[in-house]
Amino acid sequence: MIGIHSAHRRLAELTLKAKAAGGNYDRLSAVEKQELAHCLTVNLELVRKLDSLKSLAFVAYEQGDMVWHNEICEKLDEMEASLL
Repeated sequence: MIGIHSAHRRLAELTLKAKAAGGNYDRLSAVEKQELAHCLTVNLELVRKLDSLKSLAFVAYEQGDMVWHNEICEKLDEMEASLL
């Protein structure tokens, strides 16, 4: 199953609403624009954290530290499970 974070779902809803308004995000309400900015920030942090953990997992693997590698992979699994 592919997980979808609530921020991603809301981004999709706001994009759909903007598309229905001619593809113009300026037509969203002030509150919706704030939600959009918030969702984009949440997305940024998720991507940064996932990328950081994946990079660390690669370093651990390259160093042959399987204990560290497994710990990082467990964190990745937990993050991905939280997206379901």
